[in-house]
Amino acid sequence: MLKIGFILLLSTALVLSNTAKSSAGCGDGKVRGVNLGGWLVLEPWITPKFFEEVNDGGDKIVDEYTYAQYLDPAVYKERMVKHWDTFYTKEEFAKLAASGIEILRIPIAYWYWDVIEGEPFPQPNMDDMDPESPLFYLRRALGWMEEYGLKASFDLHTGPESQNGYDNSGRRGEIHWVDGSYPGNRMNLDRTVSIVDQYAQTIRNWVDSGVISIDTVYGIGILNEPHVCGGWNFDGVLWPACIDDFYPKAHDAVRKHFSGEEAKVVVDVAGRALSDFDGQLTGGDVDIDAHNYQCFGGYWNEVALSADGWGTHISASCQIQNDLATSSLPVWVGEFSLAVTECQKYLSGGYQVEYHPPDSPDYLCDYYNSDFSTYSEQYKDFLKQFFLAQIDSFESAAGWVFWTAKTEDHCAPEWDYLFLLENGIVPADLCNRDTIC
Repeated sequence: MLKIGFILLLSTALVLSNTAKSSAGCGDGKVRGVNLGGWLVLEPWITPKFFEEVNDGGDKIVDEYTYAQYLDPAVYKERMVKHWDTFYTKEEFAKLAASGIEILRIPIAYWYWDVIEGEPFPQPNMDDMDPESPLFYLRRALGWMEEYGLKASFDLHTGPESQNGYDNSGRRGEIHWVDGSYPGNRMNLDRTVSIVDQYAQTIRNWVDSGVISIDTVYGIGILNEPHVCGGWNFDGVLWPACIDDFYPKAHDAVRKHFSGEEAKVVVDVAGRALSDFDGQLTGGDVDIDAHNYQCFGGYWNEVALSADGWGTHISASCQIQNDLATSSLPVWVGEFSLAVTECQKYLSGGYQVEYHPPDSPDYLCDYYNSDFSTYSEQYKDFLKQFFLAQIDSFESAAGWVFWTAKTEDHCAPEWDYLFLLENGIVPADLCNRDTIC
């Protein structure tokens, strides 16, 4: 009888062990993650063929807004459902978790919750059991994350009428999320607060119904790169629209559904100095997401052509920690890459004006080749050091999230974390790695 009892206890322990949720990450509280870019929000440079197939040699379809605008609605739905279903896989999540990645930052689109007259998107399908709804695939991905112990930092990536004019806002071109008519015209700002409320409610419902545990939720990002509030748009006068108006209201919308102990509210630095947040959002439940790229703009594109360009990048990467240390709030770098020029975006068919690029990138892109097999060993060694130097700085603060997890057919290697992982450029074990700085 004692033997039988022991066997039963052992069997029970094995069952519990086999069903216990895995735990990803390094256990030190640092954010280490990748973005699921190009999935629930399209970007043409991440999936160039997905755009080329419908552009018929033209260039009128340049973002998801025009993708929905110019395609037959049935064709748009069919293509999007297949894309949502196949672009990221469970096996890829497992590879990321095994390497020490803990956070998946998930860009999402406002039109999955709210569409008004005049917008080309289909009406929201809130049935997360319907394979034609984007929420079906988001829910499925969260289930995979739950299994591997990964955590989600959700990010509203798109604002009505564009918060930055980039394709990643859903609508490339002019910025009218707010504009010179603010504060009189605040429709898009107030609408976005409502959308944050709605999408936070969806995540809360999944937690409460047991689809995922609260441990799978890291943060709720209220709006990606609202550069309308940056210093170079509208002469910088619209910063109050973010810091005094939208950010506090969106924060409160999240807090209707999640306490500060359950989920961080993640606010974008919006192209501002970290010191601009001093004395703001001081409740202890907010993270700043400060993107840091060393490829956009005339300066970095000239550095790429200089004799010691690689050394400049390594040195600059190690110095980033000095800036991050000035933040009065926890700060992590929610987007960065290993690109040193804009060529990959330009040559993959998705080039757009971001930040302060040179008048024409052609002069430095003539030599660029995205075929990784042709890269020299010296360049590969540089990429390894460049990655380590950047994350050395970022981990001196709250951490980092690489942009992006993958690109279509590895069309942009320096932006493709899974490809870099498979080719030994980024560490196979982030918890036991070399340092540079």
